[in-house]
Formats: sequence, structure tokens, C-alpha cells
Amino acid sequence: FLYYYIIHQQQLPYLSPQQKLNWSVIMMDEDPPSPTDDHGDDDSPETKIRVSFILAAGVRKDRDTLELPTDPIAVPASIRKKGLSAVVNHLLDRAVEQKDGESDSNDDDDDDDEGKLPAIPFDFLLNDKLLRMGLESAARKEGLSLEHALELHYFPARLPPKMESESEALPDWISTMDYTFNASSGDILFTGGCDGMIRAFSPGSVKNKFQQMNAIAAHTGPIKCLSSTLDGDQRVLVATGSMDQTLVTHTYDCDGNSLSLHAVYSGGHSNSISSVTLSKPGSSDQKVMASADWDGGLAIWKVPNLENASIDEEATESSKKRQKNNADTSSSPEEISITEVKPIRSIKAHASNISGMSWSSSDASPSKLITGSWDHSLKVWDIERADCILALNGSRVVTAISRSFNSDVVATAHPDCAVRLWDMRTNGVGDKQSSQISDRTLRQSHKSWVSDVKWSPTDPFVMATTGHDGTLKVWDIRSSLPLHTVRAVSKKGEKALCLAFGDGIIYSGGSDCVVKQFACKI
Repeated sequence: FLYYYIIHQQQLPYLSPQQKLNWSVIMMDEDPPSPTDDHGDDDSPETKIRVSFILAAGVRKDRDTLELPTDPIAVPASIRKKGLSAVVNHLLDRAVEQKDGESDSNDDDDDDDEGKLPAIPFDFLLNDKLLRMGLESAARKEGLSLEHALELHYFPARLPPKMESESEALPDWISTMDYTFNASSGDILFTGGCDGMIRAFSPGSVKNKFQQMNAIAAHTGPIKCLSSTLDGDQRVLVATGSMDQTLVTHTYDCDGNSLSLHAVYSGGHSNSISSVTLSKPGSSDQKVMASADWDGGLAIWKVPNLENASIDEEATESSKKRQKNNADTSSSPEEISITEVKPIRSIKAHASNISGMSWSSSDASPSKLITGSWDHSLKVWDIERADCILALNGSRVVTAISRSFNSDVVATAHPDCAVRLWDMRTNGVGDKQSSQISDRTLRQSHKSWVSDVKWSPTDPFVMATTGHDGTLKVWDIRSSLPLHTVRAVSKKGEKALCLAFGDGIIYSGGSDCVVKQFACKI
């Protein structure tokens, strides 16, 4: 019936007998029938479902060439994603992707597809959920009526991450990383290691390894957290916290590829620094930094201006002359002026280690902060009033958090191999009654502790995670299963500890002491 409809009703090119067989195989996602198969049930008609293909609103590239008429078409009830993708490719007059292992001797097929654009793998949304089962089963699960045509929103599927390049082996574990894009000088990846070193890398390629641009000894203990942000066209501010209880900021000069100490922050913590986050460019004229420690303490700081280190008297002491050894040269120590900064707020925010923080997206200025802790809770803080305006209590330790770039929907990582989603949007300052609160657990896919989670900087539905099982997983939150899983470490038994999104790239690092770069168009 489907073959008749597509060929005769849509007036598309005729298929050869061999193509017709291959087409039916793809549509049903089944193996070709054997000549000895029992055909006793051939007379029983298969159930059909009418669907309308609608190009997803988020597709902007090549939209004119990918859009189909929305007139309903009948497809087999048991059809799955691959079969639907073949239908869309055929209706677009593109080559139909063949099943793996099919014979290369289908000359009729090859001749017919010659000159056509290559097939595109598509993904499909039914009722805002990714289709991951038979169409009829998915419709019934969503409670949709089959009496009317189902609306399937389609878009090009995201390809799996592909290993592009990696760094030379570093002296110690890579514990944290962050990425900054500079329009004038390109991408910069900053990593913090268990050897106390900050390293700056430029992305590699298939032919070239990472290039380490600079490195500096920032701490005497392992670096546990790192945050970077642009400050002007040619400078990046990098904040790091360590198990040696020190918190510092460095500046990276994009022209000279040099790292230098900027300020030291004291008086805010009496235990290891576990997380840090800088306000992003454009949020306000005055940069603000939040830091947290293993005791659950939270401190808010005003970051000295890079042009002029003097800021409010309440936040700084007088500039002091300190001695610094350049980590990259053997020249004699130079005397530089370094500002010592005091916190403007100190809060006992949690009962245990604060493992992640993120500024809220609701305000132009950094006035709300989201925190996650080992005490199983997530909280939203009004930093001006030092008041908790929302608290959510979970059932597991939070090992990392990340916020969607366009809302206060937060993803959290946990030791029980799970990733959880939280809607932490609040209506108004201090309004605890009208908060929109919900949580959802994605299906446990990691085999061990989930160490890090990061949201895509461009797609509000896509995020990535790393785990102590050594894997990197890419997720679309419209499905409870990951889209793709790749090995993020060189050897079995090594742990993936951190990740960062770049421009069409995902970086990862871990106990194998190697930074890996994966091409991943998001």
C-alpha cells in the first residue's frame, strides 16, 4: 500500500524490482525475506498509520531544500526511525540509505540513486519526544488518537562524536576544564590539573595534535575547579580553586599567548575550594565571581578590573608587592603588583561540599546563583540579600551541575550513574510560592559515577556527560536514552573526569592525562 501510494499518488520515479524489495526492507527495519520463508500470512493486510511530516522549527540551514508538503501519507504502523528517515529521503528525491551489510551488487539501485544528493539521517519528534520505538507503540504510549494523522516533526539527526585530535600526555590527571571563544584569536581551552597547573590549548585537527600555548603553576595542590570568561577582545580571565584552599584569577593575553597572575582571593574559605564560576561577558560592567568549598561555604567576590585593580574598599586590601616566578622561562623573578581581594558576601549555603554552581539566566546582572551539593540539595540564592529563595531536596549526592543556556533548567550528575533534570525557574525575587518545580531522571546509562555534565552552548535540548566508566555520552533531553556513547579515555579502567563544549567540538579529560577533541556538530 505504501509503495503504491508513494509511486502512484505522489508521482515519484518508478522503483526497480530490486529497489522495491530493498525499500520494503528499510521501511520495516527488518532483514530481507528468504525464499524459503513461510508466506502463509501474506494475505493479511498490515495496519497503516497516516502521518504528516513537518520540518522542525529549529532547522534553519537548507530549510528550503528539506521542507516537505504536510499532506498526510500512510506508513506501516510498525515503522521506526530508520524507515521514516528513508521515506523522507525518498520524498526529497535523495538517495535512500541502505542497511548495513546489504550487497553492493544491486546495480539497479545504484543506477537509480546515481546523481542524487546523498541520504541524510533524520530524527523525529512525536508529541515533543524523540521517536525511539515503533510508531504505533509510541503513539499509544503518548495517548494519541490514531484516527487522525500524526504530526511528525523531523530534523537532521546529530552525528556521533568523532575523535579528531588529542594532546600529548600530561604529567598528572586533568581534573577540570573550560572553553572560551574569542572572535579575533579563535578558540582557547583551559585545563586545570592535579599537578596545580593551568594550561591553555588551541584546538587540534585530524592531522595536528593539540598545541599547548602556555602553562603556569597556579597552586601547590590539585586544581578542583576552573572558570573562564572574556574580558575585552584580547584577554581572558581565568579563575581556579584548589585543594590547597587557595583561590586565584589569572589573565591570558591572546596576542602573546601568556598567562599571568591577576588577583588572590582570601578570607572567604577555610577548606578546599570545590567550585567557582565567573559572570559572563555583558552581564554587567563589574565582573562578579562565586566560589564554594567542601564545608558548604559560599563566597561572592567583586573581581578587580583588569585595567585598574582598585575597586571598592570593602572588597580589597591595598595592593601588595609580591614575587612571581615565570613558569615558562628561566628569567629572574619579576616584581609585580597583585591585588588581594576580600569577599563581599559569605554564606553557609549547604551542609556539605558544594560540587557545582551556575548563575541564573533570569537577570541581566548576576543576582541569582544556583548551587548543587553533596547534601543532596539544589538551591537558588539571591546574592544581594544572601537569601535562599528556592531549595529542592533530592535523594542522591550531586557531583556536578550545568544550566541550559537559555533557561534555569538544570542538569545534575550523580554517583548512582544517573543524570537528572530540574526546572528551577522562579517568578520574581524571593517568590517561593510561584516557582515552577519539576524533576526527571534520565535512564541510567553510565556504568559508574557520573563525573561531569555540560549543556550545549547553542542547543537547549543537548548536553553531554562523562563518567568514571571512561565514556562520553551525548544526550537529547527529549529522550531518556543517550544519543551517542564514545570512549573518552585511552585505556580500560581509566576515568573520564571533565568535559567542555567548543565550537562544534567536545573536549574531555581524565585520569589518562590526555585531552581529547571530538568533532560533534550541535
